[in-house]
Amino acid sequence: MTQTLTQADLIQFDSPASKVNISWRDRAYELSYWTEAGIEKENLLQKVMDLLLPCKYFIAMDQGWSDWDLEIYQGIWSKVQLKVCTENHGGNKRVLRVRCALRMSQLATMAMVGYCLFTIVAIVLGMPEVATVTIAVAMFNISVILYQNLQLGRILYQVLEIVAKRVYLLPIQPTCNKSVAESAILQP
Repeated sequence: MTQTLTQADLIQFDSPASKVNISWRDRAYELSYWTEAGIEKENLLQKVMDLLLPCKYFIAMDQGWSDWDLEIYQGIWSKVQLKVCTENHGGNKRVLRVRCALRMSQLATMAMVGYCLFTIVAIVLGMPEVATVTIAVAMFNISVILYQNLQLGRILYQVLEIVAKRVYLLPIQPTCNKSVAESAILQP
């Protein structure tokens, strides 16, 4: 029996090869890779798409106006916005910085707004039982969304590590606690 990336509960994830810089405030993590083979960000993004498309992940590519390069959806509740920047260090030497931001889908955001509005209306109309049930359903839905976001984040981390090994990218360990997101490179 073979496993796919959509069956994340069955996958035995490898131990991390590179240190993940997590920004809890931004709900994102960053990775950095070194190459002396002249690999550009488009190569990395294409390899990520090549790995995810056969597993039925929906992938939207940036048309030039977004703060992300790829938007990867898993199910109806969660998505990851992937951004890659390349630092040229002369010749074929490059540093590829990858930022994965975990986000709720538009449907998940609309559902949360709907739960809030329905709860407020129920309270205003004097139906505390309906408000309680709505809050309980919303809490369950929030836990499902959180679980799926974390699962998608783990899967994308593993995909990035697999792609990095295939194209011989070397992970860079951060030397300070400054987030890649705080650097001027990834700021809009």
